[in-house]
Amino acid sequence: MKVKFKAGFVAIALIGCSVGTVTWFGVQWWPQHSPQDFEQCSAQVERTSSSKDERMTLMAQCGKQFVGRRKTGGGYTYYDFLQNRHFDIAGPNPTPKELRYFDEQYTLYLDTQRREAVAAAIAESKTEWRNDDRVVGSISQARPPVVIAPTNIPIPTARSSVVESNGLCEEASLSCNWTKFSAGIKKFFDSNARVNRP
Repeated sequence: MKVKFKAGFVAIALIGCSVGTVTWFGVQWWPQHSPQDFEQCSAQVERTSSSKDERMTLMAQCGKQFVGRRKTGGGYTYYDFLQNRHFDIAGPNPTPKELRYFDEQYTLYLDTQRREAVAAAIAESKTEWRNDDRVVGSISQARPPVVIAPTNIPIPTARSSVVESNGLCEEASLSCNWTKFSAGIKKFFDSNARVNRP
């Protein structure tokens, strides 16, 4: 009786150890049923789905489970629709480090977009200014003329065109100089006429 009890105990212990060992090593020699990436998941959906609606639902689940896509040369790629750009990733899903890198690249992308928008706005406004200068007589783009006037305007004083009898007049005046010149010529001719008379 003791022998049967010991044999049963040994058998149970042996089975327990076997199950524990198999579980510990992850049953690597058995075929794996869970897909490892999107491509395996989609192939499994194609094999097992019975209707088109079921196939579409399962494919959407594959897309949520695995965001990366297998590349033809090996490795995986991730498409960021916000940046309209592909990134190489290590596995079927990005790691936290890769996600941080995508965020940094997105920040740079937004800065570039902002700078390009500002540059385009400046170029457009310069083009509009040039077009405004070229268009003449346009009512919609007409600008009021700029008037520049001095604040203190001297009021002209009335001058006499006749030289005073003593011959004094303002030195800077053109009419005064002309009058003196013509008076000097008249005197010259008058004096020559007296000398030449018989």
